[in-house]
Amino acid sequence: MNKLTLNSRQRNSIVHILIFAILILLPSSLHSQSIQPKREMRGAWIATVNNIDYPSAKNNGAWQNTVELRNMLTTLHNAGINTIFFQVRTECDALYKSSLEPWSYWLTGKQGQAPDSAFDPLQAVIEESHKLGMELHAWFNPYRAEKAIGNYPLSPNHVVKRHPEWLLNFKDSRILDPGLPAVQDFIIDVLSDVINHYDIDGVHFDDYFYPYGPKVSTEDSATYAKYPRGIRNIDDWRRDNINSLMARIYSTINNTKPWVKFGISPFGIVENKYANTGGFESYHILYCDPLNWINNRIVDYVLPQLYWEMEHPKAPFAKLLPWWALVTKPSLLFVGHYSSSFLTTKSKPNMEDLLAQLTMVRTTANVSGSVFFSAKSLLNNFRGFNDSLFNKYYSSIALPPLYPTKAQRIPVIPREVFLYERNDSLHFRWSNSEVRAPFEQVGWYVIYRFKKNTAADFSDPANILGVAHCSATEMVIKSCPGTGNYTYVVTTLSKYGDESTQYRKVITTPLAVE
Repeated sequence: MNKLTLNSRQRNSIVHILIFAILILLPSSLHSQSIQPKREMRGAWIATVNNIDYPSAKNNGAWQNTVELRNMLTTLHNAGINTIFFQVRTECDALYKSSLEPWSYWLTGKQGQAPDSAFDPLQAVIEESHKLGMELHAWFNPYRAEKAIGNYPLSPNHVVKRHPEWLLNFKDSRILDPGLPAVQDFIIDVLSDVINHYDIDGVHFDDYFYPYGPKVSTEDSATYAKYPRGIRNIDDWRRDNINSLMARIYSTINNTKPWVKFGISPFGIVENKYANTGGFESYHILYCDPLNWINNRIVDYVLPQLYWEMEHPKAPFAKLLPWWALVTKPSLLFVGHYSSSFLTTKSKPNMEDLLAQLTMVRTTANVSGSVFFSAKSLLNNFRGFNDSLFNKYYSSIALPPLYPTKAQRIPVIPREVFLYERNDSLHFRWSNSEVRAPFEQVGWYVIYRFKKNTAADFSDPANILGVAHCSATEMVIKSCPGTGNYTYVVTTLSKYGDESTQYRKVITTPLAVE
């Protein structure tokens, strides 16, 4: 009998095929685009740096910015998005009221200049997202101080002016030195300021840690000599700089508002040896160590940027996703898609490839949804993507995922819920029950509609009519008549996302409309 001999590349290919086949066949991955999950991340990044998504121009007034934001969020909501990742800190600046950092140049055209009419973009996006039943995660760039040196005049209270000793200086850019204890403390202060003053649902970091290029070399050698912390290898020390800050951030969030989720969006390749890829290794260049965050339970979710085609020659999505799905537990795994690139007419990738990725995401175990970069691809409905997305994948409302890293909390249900019809629309109003303990606090209301004389199936998302934030006491569902043919009930979600085990039936009443 002839002996079959395989080289290492062949063996790796067979292993990856087997892993993918196992993941596809697991019972927990039986969801498909026709059977939609009740809980799923459906997110979009709204980038503010360089005015990529918002605002459309630096000199817009408060009224225009407000209208633009409202229209953006409505479009995203109508496409099926349930979570917004809004960039609030691009280069040690603020798109919110801050006593620590200056107003962003990308908002007003002059760093440090406040917007007119006391406009606060973060507060506005929180309010508008919550009105539409969407979560809002505040997206921070932790270290980037000056994306392009000299691109615009800096405010006197910008960190480059106030603390030049905190910086690592490169040819074209500057970052805060991750090895300095003072820098860690400052970032914690910035984060705490936002958590304490804004009703955000999550804190989100992208992968701009150490620079993409040129690779850091001796710029931080003096810092390493002064604060080595007993670590003998400077590369390990750099990774520990990031990991220790991430751990402090997670602790800060949990000690302040433990229901706020924390997640990071690393570059899609950690090291090529893991998924047999051949691209840029973030572990060695950015000093990005997501396996540390997962194993030490200092993130609630990981959102790798898998920005390549299914069969990319160096970084195939079809290989990377199964590997991430195997290693990302107990943290949740969401997938970042470069939809703006895939959907532009000049790009080599195409919408069919992107839709194939969405199918793979939904049919692979341990993957909890997708996030699109950037919102512009949805806002402009590139290649009709919104229509394909909604019709094939997101036609039913999905609740955000439950996080295994968060404690379970079962909220109270409303004391009363009333419903009346007007102008072909349904108007729901409720009065809240008394909350006797913190774990009973309500975060969201979920309205279900069931055909009369049928069993109430709460597992089917097709029965969800709408989601309302706890700040609301009423909800209007437009162009939705039919109180006589259906039964309506309301459940609640805790701030952590757990759904109440009981529900309140809706009373149909001819309440007068003010």
